[in-house]
Amino acid sequence: MFTLRPVCGEAFLDREELLQELVETLSSSRQKMGFALVGPRRMGKTSLFLETVRRLKEIPGVVPVYLSLWELVEGTPEELSRELISASLDAFREEGLLPLKVQARGLLKAPLELLRDIIGGMKISLKLREEIELVLMLTRGRGQAGPGELISRALALPEKLARESGVRCALFLDEFPTVLELRQGGKPLGEGVVRRLRTEYETMENLVLSISGSVRSTMEAVTLRPAAAFWRQFIVREVGPLPKRAVEELLRRNLDRTLTPEALSKLWDFTQGIPFYVQFIGRELSRGRGRTITEAEVEKTLAEFLNEEGEVMFQEQWQRLSAKERKILQVMSHGYAAPTAIAREADESPNTVSQYLQYLKGKGLVERPEPGRWRIADPVFARWLGIHTR
Repeated sequence: MFTLRPVCGEAFLDREELLQELVETLSSSRQKMGFALVGPRRMGKTSLFLETVRRLKEIPGVVPVYLSLWELVEGTPEELSRELISASLDAFREEGLLPLKVQARGLLKAPLELLRDIIGGMKISLKLREEIELVLMLTRGRGQAGPGELISRALALPEKLARESGVRCALFLDEFPTVLELRQGGKPLGEGVVRRLRTEYETMENLVLSISGSVRSTMEAVTLRPAAAFWRQFIVREVGPLPKRAVEELLRRNLDRTLTPEALSKLWDFTQGIPFYVQFIGRELSRGRGRTITEAEVEKTLAEFLNEEGEVMFQEQWQRLSAKERKILQVMSHGYAAPTAIAREADESPNTVSQYLQYLKGKGLVERPEPGRWRIADPVFARWLGIHTR
């Protein structure tokens, strides 16, 4: 079935070479480096992580732990620590390595007396029981610990669990650069916390970390540039659109109707292989009548998507941009790619346009496929702009 959520198992499609590299590397005790997946939103990075987690669960001696920082609500170091502790304890419990009397999330709310009883029943050393109790107490506001110390202790927990259990822990932190946005007392913590995590991580022997990020500038800040805290700590892999053959397979597998060659070409030209859009349009086409999907039906579906769903998906993002950023994107949506041409159409100086193109690149909205030429990174966003910002 078509879905707008991350997929794994039988629903996972293509990227088998990268997936195999992830599984083989992260399950090998001889390998010490994890992965950094880089690519715009809606490309399928989360699906890659989730399918890797599913396959690693089938390999003895490996405990995968997955946490999406994108889903943090409070955006505080306490919340991140709570979620990381909960995900770690649940993962080890599911593998039968840490029998708990209650779900891990219940530990974070349990009275201190009950907490000690629960931890006392764990198959771990007394020293680690005391460490878990201390970390849980700190995340609930008891005791003194700065944000860096708190997150550092939470990161150390799966390493210690793995060491005591005699296994390897593969930790996946989806949208890792969100760490840069954590706030305490209304102030962002910034790169200092990332450096603290690197200091903690470089001493670990039983845990291998993998991360992902959608905005290239923030990924550069944490791992891709020489001054970054996690520079050369990951195997970096770009995650791009699906190839055309994979899109055809996805549609064939999930549609009871047949696409004409013209209809398939129109759909491919619109989605450019971005998994989210393929899934969305495929879902809409599956609701139609008749055994054949024509080019006209695809055109109608695409127009409805831009007018209805596109408004929901893109309008808020559009409004958050500055006036100059909006002007430049609007010009680019009509096919202008060279900075000089964009400057002429936007009635701005070339220097101003070059400066704002860098701002937009940092936000993941534009990219430079070749020297001297720029384009909007998301082709569907570009189409929406071309229609709604005239």
